[in-house]
Amino acid sequence: MRWLTFFCILLCISIFQSALINWINIGTSVPDLYFPLVVFYSFLTDFKRNTIANWFAGLSKDLFSEGHFGLNSVFFVAAGFLLWSIRGILYRGHLVTQVIITFIFSVMYNILYAAHTTISFHSLNFSTTLWMIFISSLYTAMMVPVLFWIFSKFQPTQKFFSNQ
Repeated sequence: MRWLTFFCILLCISIFQSALINWINIGTSVPDLYFPLVVFYSFLTDFKRNTIANWFAGLSKDLFSEGHFGLNSVFFVAAGFLLWSIRGILYRGHLVTQVIITFIFSVMYNILYAAHTTISFHSLNFSTTLWMIFISSLYTAMMVPVLFWIFSKFQPTQKFFSNQ
């Protein structure tokens, strides 16, 4: 796996996610570009590289977003491990699988984050929150084809299992 390329991709996502995301939001719906990265690496790497890549993606999201530090790192590693463990039964080369898995992953994350926010701050409008979770997750999933194409150009799958 080319780690320098991975960190460049992660830096670009972090900068875009934190500074330039207002260019592609639709109303209050904002895609989360870290999720497709976690799904991509969970599908295509071995356990060790998957865990490291997902931990760095979560750490990057923790550093560039508000919220409790470490929450994203733990969730990304757990979700990456879950996806890595079931990837054998999924047809992961198909675009529809990638979109659906990213959508499910995004919904799970947003529901858990909303529950955490509710417990921490005791404030949540249930119907509005569920609608925003659905719209943001759908928007994130719709970004998958473009992002997977970009990721595969910089991290070709034949290079993932090499010892570089």
